[in-house]
Amino acid sequence: MFQLYKKRTFNELISDTFTFFKIHGKNYFANYIAINGAIILILIVLLYFFFKVFYDGLFQNGTPNSGVGFENYLVENLNLFIGYGIVALVLILILMFINSLFPIAYLKLVEKKEETNAANLWKFIKSKIGKSIVFFLISLVIIFPLAGLIAFVCFALVFILIGIPLIIIVIPALFTCISFAYYNYISTNDGYFDSISKGYRLFIKKPWPLIGSTIIIYMIVNTVVSFISFIPYFIGIFGVFFNIETQNLDNQQENISFMMIMIGITFMLSITLNYLLQNIISVNQGIMYYSMIDETEKTSNLSEIDLIGSNEE
Repeated sequence: MFQLYKKRTFNELISDTFTFFKIHGKNYFANYIAINGAIILILIVLLYFFFKVFYDGLFQNGTPNSGVGFENYLVENLNLFIGYGIVALVLILILMFINSLFPIAYLKLVEKKEETNAANLWKFIKSKIGKSIVFFLISLVIIFPLAGLIAFVCFALVFILIGIPLIIIVIPALFTCISFAYYNYISTNDGYFDSISKGYRLFIKKPWPLIGSTIIIYMIVNTVVSFISFIPYFIGIFGVFFNIETQNLDNQQENISFMMIMIGITFMLSITLNYLLQNIISVNQGIMYYSMIDETEKTSNLSEIDLIGSNEE
């Protein structure tokens, strides 16, 4: 069984994230797909048809459409594009809330030593979906504008070089503080502002290992997603280059079609991998949250005392 409440060093914050998935990974992603798989599949199919409609307007009979012709095509199919956009937005919002709650639900079941099955996970998610929406709406007015302003200042300072280290430090710090606040708000009965305060207090107790762990995990996940996602894209590019010596119209049309198919596959694969592998980042934030709770409340020591008492009986 994975130990959540535990004092962890910088290296342990990273290694324990992968240890968690070594122990629970198969069950975790099986349940994730059971709950989210249908929604992700519908979203991918929707985006595929959106991409196909867009491609049909951009290329007529395999040749680039004129600017005026493409504009007319967009106007004629405006309702279709709006419909696709609305449905896609609704699906993305549903996924956003479920995705944000799923790792919290899973870690909560691990904490309580309850069975981590789809039924228990979905029960927790349904019970917390209202709180998740409330957190998002309040943050939309209070936290996100402030975080956006801080990020803007950091990016503006890039021109005098000091902004580069600030971005590397401040962005992960903001992300971790908000993650801790969200974990606390969903996992406890604390109010919104109490959770924001507690998230900050937990973070400030040991900020540098938390920032470092967030950066490393983020880089690993995004490197894997980028590498795997771009394989079809590079296949498309190489396929076009290898056939470029044949300059007849039919071959050009085949090259364009093949390239667009590979771009579409790259896009859809990237979306799927992002949804799946973002769980690693979320679980890492959760492990850091539980570690910092242990730092402040000595939860692991209390658990050991309870265990000794039960053994003596």
